[in-house]
Amino acid sequence: MFDSINKSITNKGLNLLLKEIYNLSHKKNKEGILYWIFLDSERIEDYKIFLDSIPASNKIGVVMRQKNRKNLYYKSKSLLRICKKKRFKFLISSNLATARAIGADGVHYSKQINYAKKYRDMIVSCSCHGKNDFRRVKILKADIVFISPLYSTESDKKKTPLGLKKISLLANYIKCQYSVLGGVNYNNIKSLRNRGVSSVSGLGYIYSLFK
Repeated sequence: MFDSINKSITNKGLNLLLKEIYNLSHKKNKEGILYWIFLDSERIEDYKIFLDSIPASNKIGVVMRQKNRKNLYYKSKSLLRICKKKRFKFLISSNLATARAIGADGVHYSKQINYAKKYRDMIVSCSCHGKNDFRRVKILKADIVFISPLYSTESDKKKTPLGLKKISLLANYIKCQYSVLGGVNYNNIKSLRNRGVSSVSGLGYIYSLFK
């Protein structure tokens, strides 16, 4: 569990992270977000404190995930206020109604959702874990796809990592921007250069910046 008390990320630390990602394939990045934070209640005790500890940047995106739907509307609205102040993009996972009700920037669809109405004013993202997801990506008309897991990850140790070769193969069949999720850190990020990656996602890398 992440304890963010008396911890924060410096502007210098965040800028170094964003520069590393930008250098991967900056020509591919049209939507501007370089790092997507996937909130996880099993690893972050307080989402508000966590987000408040990150410097403002229009290159950061946040995906709100919450297994318990109780008070989702109010919690999401509270986080949206922080994200607007920080200039973060804010997406809600698998709940289009709540995303539209609070004015979120978009919605993220997990593997359980195969169809949903598309709104022009909202970012649509979805997960991709293999070739069986290609049809779902097309039907959802996703703007960005999160391919995962790239490497082994703390959030789900049971999943088999796809690895660089399979990620590159999957990316050839995806007609929109894609981001890689799972196990990316300072030691392995350079291996993603010139592979068409528009952004990096997860928690581990940004965790390492807290001091």
